[in-house]
Amino acid sequence: MGIDADPIARACALDPACFDDINKRISLDRLCRYMEALALIAGDDLFGLKSIAGFEKGASGPFGYGLMNAPTVRDFLMFFGRNMGKISETRLCTLEIGARSAHFEWTFSPLILHRGQYVDLGTAQGFNILRIFLGDDINRVRLELERKKPINTSLHKQLLTQNVSFNAPVNAMIIPADCLERINPDADPRLFAMMSQQMDAIPLRRTDPDDPVAAIRFHVAENLASNTPTLASESERLGMSPRTLQRRLTDAGTSMQSIVDECRREMAARLLSETDLTLSSITYKLGFSAPAAFTRSAIRWYGMTPSQYRKENRKAP
Repeated sequence: MGIDADPIARACALDPACFDDINKRISLDRLCRYMEALALIAGDDLFGLKSIAGFEKGASGPFGYGLMNAPTVRDFLMFFGRNMGKISETRLCTLEIGARSAHFEWTFSPLILHRGQYVDLGTAQGFNILRIFLGDDINRVRLELERKKPINTSLHKQLLTQNVSFNAPVNAMIIPADCLERINPDADPRLFAMMSQQMDAIPLRRTDPDDPVAAIRFHVAENLASNTPTLASESERLGMSPRTLQRRLTDAGTSMQSIVDECRREMAARLLSETDLTLSSITYKLGFSAPAAFTRSAIRWYGMTPSQYRKENRKAP
């Protein structure tokens, strides 16, 4: 498209060289910001979807090679569901296989406000592989995407499935049960087993006991609106005593309250500058009991009220 992407990557705190390192794990938030910036500069809301044309097979490392070599659709879905949380910051990733269909749902950390381009690219990558199993039956798969409905949906229907809808609460893929045993003609079962072993060795980011600060921060960000985690609940989730967790946090120079406060501050900044949500809605999303509590915290964080911060830091949606 004639766009020099490297300076944009660096502006998003990404080293362009990292894209050539098959073992590199990068921030999904930074990657999403990078893709959204490229889409904005290109003036093309289908930028992520079109990018699949230049996406190399296996570029996502063991995860990509595992999907490519899954023996059946069932193996593909189970591998996907078991490992997606290891390669990206997922808030939800569930697979339910029933008598009539398999229902796979996923979404990402609430800290990542804009991810439509990444969702398009990642979904297209998966559907490129599924099409090898299913052929024209790919259009029997129902796909629900959380991204905003584009003006023209023809490319989504062409590259994904005719049965696609948008503005969903979470991403979902529903596959008829009679498709689950369809065989991948290109599969290498031995390579699939090797990739499965490699992925099994990668810990889930959200439950990594070696980095409790990262694990807690991710979980807090997910649950601010519903049930803000406490030291007691996090110690139980991570399988350690409250005293041990407190010591680990102290050694890392932080505390449970500090982590909650940092998550609220970061999410507040994004919601105020990047969305049109009302201050009351943002108050709820941050887990505050009342708008006044949010206002007091905003003054402490930014030296100004939420309304003033929004006015001075407003970004185009």
